[in-house]
Amino acid sequence: MEYDFFLDGKLHKVSLEVKGEKQVAVVDGKRFEISPYRVSSQAISLLIDGKSYLAHVARDGEKTFVAIGTNRFLLEEPRQESERAGVKGGTAAKAEGTIKAPMPGLVIKVNVAEGSEVNPGDGLVVVEAMKMEHEMRSGMKAVVEKVHVKPGQQVDAFQVLVELKPVEG
Repeated sequence: MEYDFFLDGKLHKVSLEVKGEKQVAVVDGKRFEISPYRVSSQAISLLIDGKSYLAHVARDGEKTFVAIGTNRFLLEEPRQESERAGVKGGTAAKAEGTIKAPMPGLVIKVNVAEGSEVNPGDGLVVVEAMKMEHEMRSGMKAVVEKVHVKPGQQVDAFQVLVELKPVEG
């Protein structure tokens, strides 16, 4: 899977491949082997290329704050035009119509089914993370092509939850 995200205001390209319990991440062309383990709802133990780190994660609206040791980072997904235009809520849509989890969490509710029509701002999926519920909303008028999750399912950060196909009008 490939992602774009802003780290402290700078856009980065990331690809992630899961191989058993390990993940291989390529960030801006640099390869890392990662073994994540959730310690709590706000902490993740990471083994990156054989070195151990403890990451503390906090979310405020659409921003994700990560602290590793004395280093502090701000992660944000690139925003779609409809989000900049004022659609409120946890919209996680990309231009191609994928709705992704903003961070690791538990799917609490799925509000749509494959084939249903949605409008900008409609709630699609609710994910609980760090003792907060985050409602993923549509950023466009679309038809739900595929629902990848169900209530009670654990999801990883940036995992695809729903695929949308834009419709005209």
